[in-house]
Amino acid sequence: MDVRGIPTHCRCGERVRLLTSRIVKNPGRLFHSCPYGDEIGRFHLFKWVDRSALEEIEDMKVKIGDIERASSTLEKDNESFNSELETLIIETRSCEADVYRLKKELQGFEKELQDCKMEVKGLKNMVVCVVVIVLFCKFVM
Repeated sequence: MDVRGIPTHCRCGERVRLLTSRIVKNPGRLFHSCPYGDEIGRFHLFKWVDRSALEEIEDMKVKIGDIERASSTLEKDNESFNSELETLIIETRSCEADVYRLKKELQGFEKELQDCKMEVKGLKNMVVCVVVIVLFCKFVM
């Protein structure tokens, strides 16, 4: 199991150390190593730092690409939502104007209804008077 990027623990569970190579082939080259590892054993972790750093950079490039694509998608969604919001604001203003107009119309109808009620009361009083006069005339004459 090869760990990508900068390792923190060996397969055995021990934290890895950062050391400097002192061999002639790679003098001064940094590497990660398990404290229990040796030059012969391959079970414990050994990894050059430059390789770890390169893997980290490669993985970061992939993640950055994913983030850039997600950001682009979010920007497009945001533009779409803003456009939809503007449309809804315009529709809301139109509805508010309709509500205001309908309230005024309703107030007119309520006034007309009140006038009609008064007229009906007046007619009712006239009918009562006519009935009383007719009955009076019939019984008196």
